[in-house]
Amino acid sequence: MRTPETPQPLWTYGLSIPHDARAVRVVRATIRSVLAAARLNCIVDTVELLASEIVTNAYRHSTTDSYVSMERTLDDFRVTVWDHEPDTPTPRSPADGDEHGRGLGIIAACADRWGVRSYPCGKAVWFSVVTKRAGDEA
Repeated sequence: MRTPETPQPLWTYGLSIPHDARAVRVVRATIRSVLAAARLNCIVDTVELLASEIVTNAYRHSTTDSYVSMERTLDDFRVTVWDHEPDTPTPRSPADGDEHGRGLGIIAACADRWGVRSYPCGKAVWFSVVTKRAGDEA
């Protein structure tokens, strides 16, 4: 029997974020709160880092507001960031002194899956992190 304290196995949260540098901090805090409430603390650091990267990219490479969704499935936790910039990002190899350009490389290295979907009015960059099931604890 499910109690009010038991998290639902499937859910989605969404967050509209303004084109504002402070939005990254708000998204990080929201993700931390959502994952803590869902008892998914085992992935919070990774998800928070990866979400920061794609929200920062949306802020730097777009001039409009963005939308962030957080989705819990039976197997993973997915974060998607939609913006209105039509250019599709691709990972690159920045030089040692470059201050930018490592975000998608970090996402590719740390996420279990990730990708970009193009839409007529922009794009969505997403990643997912596999969550441990109760029997998988070591």
